[in-house]
Amino acid sequence: MSADQPRRIKLGLIGSGAQGRYLSEAAAIADAFEFVACADVRPESAEQTARECGYGSTYADHRQMLAKADVEAVIVATTHAQLQPCALAALQGGKHALVEKPMALRAAEGRELVEAARAAGVNLMVGYSLRFMPPRILMKRLLEEGVIGEVRQVMAGQCIGAMGGWLGDPAQGGGPLFYIGTHALDQILWVVGRPAERVCAEMNRAEPGGCETEAMVNIRFEGGALGQLVTSQTFGGRYGWLDVLGTAGRIRVQWESDVLTIQSTVIPEYANLTEITVPPTAYLPPPGYDARASLRSSAYIRTWANELTEFANSIREGRPPSVSGEDGVGVLEVLDAAFESARTGGMPVGR
Repeated sequence: MSADQPRRIKLGLIGSGAQGRYLSEAAAIADAFEFVACADVRPESAEQTARECGYGSTYADHRQMLAKADVEAVIVATTHAQLQPCALAALQGGKHALVEKPMALRAAEGRELVEAARAAGVNLMVGYSLRFMPPRILMKRLLEEGVIGEVRQVMAGQCIGAMGGWLGDPAQGGGPLFYIGTHALDQILWVVGRPAERVCAEMNRAEPGGCETEAMVNIRFEGGALGQLVTSQTFGGRYGWLDVLGTAGRIRVQWESDVLTIQSTVIPEYANLTEITVPPTAYLPPPGYDARASLRSSAYIRTWANELTEFANSIREGRPPSVSGEDGVGVLEVLDAAFESARTGGMPVGR
């Protein structure tokens, strides 16, 4: 490490499966961390991750890692149901935490994490990585510049194929709403930038008590803006979109696309429908000089690197991260209301 290079943050990993390894590779690209220890209930997973990513020690119990290993910050990348208790232990132990989405299964559980981080004086960041995709970074900047006027309607969706294993178990936080729908919902809240007031939702399930197969959630925000979330595990593939309509135009981005589409009545450059191709490396940090990442493990590795860079910078600069625990709670508040709305049902047509 050169004299002018910032000191690396001592990092621990809780949850050493595939996502934990991807995020570890992203942390290597960010070049801001010293890989100290990793934990997993399956010791073989922790050992594999230590070998591949360079963690110095392994643990079968995250509580032992938090008590014994010299870590300042952790990544929490467990199953959905275990995110909150593992993150809570880390925060209460005085560790900064980047927690994978959805961070918890209920808003009340998310608030516990926010309060624990506040009490310990540490940072809590939630892994809503779509905010760090280059076309969406540009989209947000254009919206803040007013290129489509006041945002009035936002429609977003994330669809995927059939979900099995723990992702098909409601008790573990399975189902497309928690898995990918939360990404789209965070995008809606991020774009609108105002609290949600009311939610109405419809969901289908293959069997009573099972995970939702499809869901549609309508949201009304303070100030009257409207949002709509669509998610599904019956689509048969991967598809995501975000359409933003304003008083002076529109913007569209799609999942796994480098193209942003814009039309504006106030910016002559975009008077006609315009497609902007955003380079996949735009706004993202270059690989660190000693990065271990292969850059082949996932198409999103550079996006996660940007996310991990923000996590590190927020710690070093003593400021809240750009995706805060409060942002995560906002997503969960809408989901709580959506599940309750679907449970209670709406007004039958023609009665």
